[in-house]
Amino acid sequence: MNKINIKNRTSENELFNMRQQNIIPGVLYGPTIKNETIMATKRELQRVTSNLGEVYEVNSDRGTVYVKFDEIQKDPVTKEYIHFSLVQLPKGVENDVDVPLTFSGTPTGAKHGGTLVIIKDELTLTGKPSDMPHKISGDTSKLEIGDKLTIKDLKLPKGVTTTESEDEVIAVCMPPVKEEDLITDTTVTPMLDEETPSDHN
Repeated sequence: MNKINIKNRTSENELFNMRQQNIIPGVLYGPTIKNETIMATKRELQRVTSNLGEVYEVNSDRGTVYVKFDEIQKDPVTKEYIHFSLVQLPKGVENDVDVPLTFSGTPTGAKHGGTLVIIKDELTLTGKPSDMPHKISGDTSKLEIGDKLTIKDLKLPKGVTTTESEDEVIAVCMPPVKEEDLITDTTVTPMLDEETPSDHN
């Protein structure tokens, strides 16, 4: 499970100076912990948000807790981080968490021109934080052209379930595009010239 390196923030930490030093302010809260003002480096936020996964570990005043991002605020112009919030996922309590879907293997149908199309890139799982996987992987290597990978084809780890339909398609191997499908019909029906009234002498 990914960890987020955070530190407690005090009133002495001026927001302007923090951002000048690439330190981003944040808050940690939850049902069994008191609100904590925290901070993390810009590099740390970039690291964890670029990786797949929604459940993380952090060290708080109450020791190690499981969390997920509640919000990440960015400047609308520069897109730089300006604030973040983490919400606690209590140990031993089941939560609904969106876990990324990843795919491995090259479809067999790709040898015949097929293309893998990803329909769904995350899956909502229900389970305790300690049982929650970092990601769920689907094997697409056996897909022939026209074959589909559904939720029931995934192997969920012990302790977690999903309420999403097992028949929901998450990936499909599409047939190659035919050349004639690429040709745009550019036939234009010629417009008839308007009849020019004859001059009468």
